[in-house]
Amino acid sequence: MGIFDESYSSIDLAKILGVHRVTVTNWIKKGALNAARTPGGRYKVTKQDLRNFLSEQGMPIPDFLRTETKKLVVAVDDDDAILNLLENFFSTNDMPYLYQLKTFNNPLDAALFIGDSKPDLVLLDLLMPQLNGFNLAEKIKQTSPDTRIIIITGHATEENLGKLRRYSVEAIMAKPFGLEELRNTIEDTLMTKATG
Repeated sequence: MGIFDESYSSIDLAKILGVHRVTVTNWIKKGALNAARTPGGRYKVTKQDLRNFLSEQGMPIPDFLRTETKKLVVAVDDDDAILNLLENFFSTNDMPYLYQLKTFNNPLDAALFIGDSKPDLVLLDLLMPQLNGFNLAEKIKQTSPDTRIIIITGHATEENLGKLRRYSVEAIMAKPFGLEELRNTIEDTLMTKATG
C-alpha cells in the first residue's frame, strides 16, 4: 500500500466535511490537520490522520472512516443504462469511500470475477443472455457463500419470486427503483451481514 492509497485531497475533504477547500488548506498549514505532499505539490491526508483530526476537534466521524476497508459490490446487468446509473450513484456523497463498485454487462465475465474476488454484495439482474440471474445466483452461492445478493429486475413476477427463494437472496428490487431505496437496501443487507 503506497503512501497516498486511501488518502484524500483537500477537495475530497471539503466535500466530506462540508467546508470550503481553503478551510482545509488552512487547517493543514496551521498544523491542525496532518498531510503529506504529492510530487505535484498537492496535499493528501490519510484516513487515519483524518480520523485523528476529527476526533481531536470533536467533530462527527463519518461511517466510512470507521471501517478499514471498502465493501466490494459487483453489479451485473445486460442494460448499460442501469450500469451507468449505478456507477453514477456509487460515485456520489460518501458512497465511493464506503464501496468499491465493479460492473459487468456480461454475466459469464461476472461469474469468473465473483468466484475469484468473493465480493461482499452482488446487485444482480434476472433476465440476461448467456447466463440468467437464477443460474448466476446459484453459482454465487456455491463459489462464494458469504456474498450477499440483491436482485434488481423488471420481471418481479410471482413465478420468478418463487424461484428466487431457493437462492437465499437478501432483497428483490423492482425496476425502476429509487436511489434512496437502493442505498437503504444495500446498507440493511450489509449491516445484517456484519451483525448477523
